[in-house]
Amino acid sequence: MNTRKCIQRKWLLAAVLLMAWPAKAEQTTDADQQASTATVSTQKKGSWLKRAVSWFGDAWSGYDPAYSVPSFYDWAVQLQNTSSWESLETKSQEGMDVMMRSRPSHKIGPYFGWNFLFYGATIDLSTIGKPKTKGKNEFTLSINSNLLNLDLIRRRTGGDFDIKRMRFTDFTGHTTDLTDWVRQYNAGDYIKNSLTGFNLNIFTNHRKYSNPAAFSNGAIQLRSAGTPIVGFGYTQQKVESDIAWIFSDAAADLSVDEHGNALFSDQIWESNLEKYSDMGDIGAFFALYDMLDNAWPYMTSTPEKANVARSLLTNKFPTLTKIDDWHLQLGYAYNLVFSRRLLLGLSLVASPGIKHVRSTNEGSFTNEMADVFAELVNSHEGTNLTSNDFILDFDDRHVNLNIFGRASLVWNHNRWRAGVTGTFSKYYYNHHGMDIDNSFANLTAYVGYCFGRKKEYRHDGAKRRDYIMAALTKSQIAEISDTLPRSNVSTRAAIAALPADSLRRSPYAPGGTRRYHLDHIDLDIQGCDLVAGPDGRYGTFEITDGYVTPGQDSEQRTVAGTVLDIDKDGVMSFKMGHNSSIRAGNWWKSQLRKDQIVNQWYPELLFYALRGKLTLNVRGRIFGTKQPVQLVLDDVCINRGKEARTFKQMGVKTFRSRSAHSIEGQALVNGRQCRVYIEQRKRGKSTQLYISRFYPAMSSWMKHLSDNKPLSRISMPGTHDSGSSSIASNAIGSAGHTQNFAVGEQLRDGIRAFDIRLKSDMHFGHTLKCRERFDSTMVEWDRFLADNPSECIVAMVGSDEGGKWSDEMRQNFQTIIDKYPHRFVENFAPATPLGQVRGKILVLKRQEQCPFGRLLKFQDNAVFSYDGFHVEDVYKEFKSWKKLRLVEQHLRESFEADDPGTWYVTFCSIAWSPRRHTPYSYAWGARNIRKPININLNMLIEMKDYSELGMVFLDYYNNHGENPQLVQSIVKSNFQIDNAE
Repeated sequence: MNTRKCIQRKWLLAAVLLMAWPAKAEQTTDADQQASTATVSTQKKGSWLKRAVSWFGDAWSGYDPAYSVPSFYDWAVQLQNTSSWESLETKSQEGMDVMMRSRPSHKIGPYFGWNFLFYGATIDLSTIGKPKTKGKNEFTLSINSNLLNLDLIRRRTGGDFDIKRMRFTDFTGHTTDLTDWVRQYNAGDYIKNSLTGFNLNIFTNHRKYSNPAAFSNGAIQLRSAGTPIVGFGYTQQKVESDIAWIFSDAAADLSVDEHGNALFSDQIWESNLEKYSDMGDIGAFFALYDMLDNAWPYMTSTPEKANVARSLLTNKFPTLTKIDDWHLQLGYAYNLVFSRRLLLGLSLVASPGIKHVRSTNEGSFTNEMADVFAELVNSHEGTNLTSNDFILDFDDRHVNLNIFGRASLVWNHNRWRAGVTGTFSKYYYNHHGMDIDNSFANLTAYVGYCFGRKKEYRHDGAKRRDYIMAALTKSQIAEISDTLPRSNVSTRAAIAALPADSLRRSPYAPGGTRRYHLDHIDLDIQGCDLVAGPDGRYGTFEITDGYVTPGQDSEQRTVAGTVLDIDKDGVMSFKMGHNSSIRAGNWWKSQLRKDQIVNQWYPELLFYALRGKLTLNVRGRIFGTKQPVQLVLDDVCINRGKEARTFKQMGVKTFRSRSAHSIEGQALVNGRQCRVYIEQRKRGKSTQLYISRFYPAMSSWMKHLSDNKPLSRISMPGTHDSGSSSIASNAIGSAGHTQNFAVGEQLRDGIRAFDIRLKSDMHFGHTLKCRERFDSTMVEWDRFLADNPSECIVAMVGSDEGGKWSDEMRQNFQTIIDKYPHRFVENFAPATPLGQVRGKILVLKRQEQCPFGRLLKFQDNAVFSYDGFHVEDVYKEFKSWKKLRLVEQHLRESFEADDPGTWYVTFCSIAWSPRRHTPYSYAWGARNIRKPININLNMLIEMKDYSELGMVFLDYYNNHGENPQLVQSIVKSNFQIDNAE
């Protein structure tokens, strides 16, 4: 039985001091606060050293109780099995290719732990009945806290390798596979690998993400959370080889004469040394030369033996490789909580590092010996080798990437726990023809039992009272509220004796009555200023319905019918209890539509929920006026829990979900409908309500434009190949599929310009035939314009049959036009005022054969001008960043143009590319797409405040309905007004 201590005493002492120091300091701080004056507000701050110690202790072990809690126990015993593997692969430009793997080890044994430190005795099952591997040992020490993870590593494999691949290329250029040949000599036993160093990881979101919960059983993760990882580390790796002994044994087997006598043996070597003894040290080289010279013809007597001999005796195999590696740590970790007891932890770190690599075979070859080998080979092979062809002297520095990964599946039932943890480390170097790949992997399975409940979780009344009083003094009651039974008389008495100010955050109060305090909502109105209305108010929130924890006194909380005032800073304050309940959450959930309920719902963590009418007096860049206007939002819902949840919980009737964190809905601004976006954020202890700039309702945005505004000066969103939504979005149809919604629905989303391609039977087409037809679309257009007479539509019509208009196509098209004589306008110009064409459809025809419309004769894949139109339609530019540059230039020209007689038309689409990128990929991004068009176009319009953009034709204009900002940004640019006063 191979029994050893798993942690050395010096490392144990250092780790205990490191963990105990901040904990001790924090206890002293608590005691000082208890001994101070009765009122918290009059306590003096400690020295800078005490404050620093307290901060470090809090940073080390601080956590958010809504996401994680520490382990309830100090002690643990567990049974653990750890299996380990290692792989080492080396390649060089000299023709060496060697891969080795260590023999796997399987260690099992009992462990005994205190907090995060574990001791154990293990048996290596893989060595039972086998001789002990000399020089093999492994030491690892991991210190895990919420804030950081420190791994100290020292491992030596000894002669524990199996040769999996060994190939050499000799001086003739021939590559020989020696794997089977060297295995008979147990070559792996002559190779040793060692690694020493440390890795330090810091978890930036450590209050929510708990590293000990996943990898050291020091905590319990309550909810899923992730964190970026930053850090650094250092390792020194050494690969040592006595492979020369293998080569000499192999040479002896190769050099056998016709009588079976070995010509490369110890006896011949001793005889040759005696022959040249009078020449001193240099005589050994002559002795070696004579022995090899006589043996060489036999060593190369067959092609097979010659290949082996040349590879073994003339290749540069390193006897020592040393790698110093300083590296950064950049990665991400995530704990996925399936239930309160089952956790999947994942962590991946990419670690770029500066590596200093030195490799030599000096132990096998001196310069003199290299000269002997060079002369020997040259004399027999007719080559022109020198000593440099035998001596390896590699020294290089280069930046390469390491990879570290960890995964764990943990079941934790407070006392009982079990799990499986895997770790993977890959140290890689590649530069100047040298390739070194060293990988380690460990898989640990364990089952354990915890005991010895921590002091703060025991039922000892006196100790609990002291702990609770200290925690309340430090405003930490929220972290232990779940452990306070209301029936505990000593606990309630201790709380009752505390100053009232220290109970502001506590759900408990003297006599069992819950306390209430002021809460507030921050309204961050982007792009607008709050101004006083006629009544002197900046705004109000009239509560029409609400819910808090049952049993709270209605006189001490805000109730339905209350009108809250909003101050000039956008803050409304109110009184509300802070004890959450599942009944409040379930009531709130019943108010929402199914599409507003988030996947992860924790109603027991909800403090309150309010619903009412929000009225704000604002001024800014709204509909072309700098005068104050009144914004009215009906049915605005606000809730707050222990954490900021997704904003799908906010809208009830008027609002609908827009994304994971925001909603959109209709609002009244001075009696005019507009669309508003609201996002809920959490800042400090308040809930922040963020209202973006205002947009007009997309179904009637043109009614806010002046009748005198020329058509060419309107920013008008459009869709490219508008009727292609019904083409199947598969491998065949992806080239022609450019839209997700039908033409009628595009109208309601704000689209006013349509690129129509027609088949002879009046089906829409884009190479493939679409299910939508022009005649049925005209019914929707006519109905829409009847409901919204302020709008107009531009239809750019072309043939999808090679640009040719057959007699059947012309007749069918004219028949449809004749049915709606009151809708169509043929004679119009870029400078035509909008007021003359409201409620109309303007037809631009691509080909002269089209029987109706103003001609806009297209040039293929070009930027061109024609009869008052300036068009950008370079659709075969398959580099998105170049296409985006063309689009930006064209939009800027439209923005800067002063001539209303020129109408700018910009196509933002790119065709299906030879690289198999689809129009959707170019619009919203995919692998190898450097700059997605739609995303960057929206940023461009927003950042540069462009206006008067002309017609802008888009593919997938709102990304399946998930991202409508681009169309709204184009529409909003019609209402840009400087806010300078």
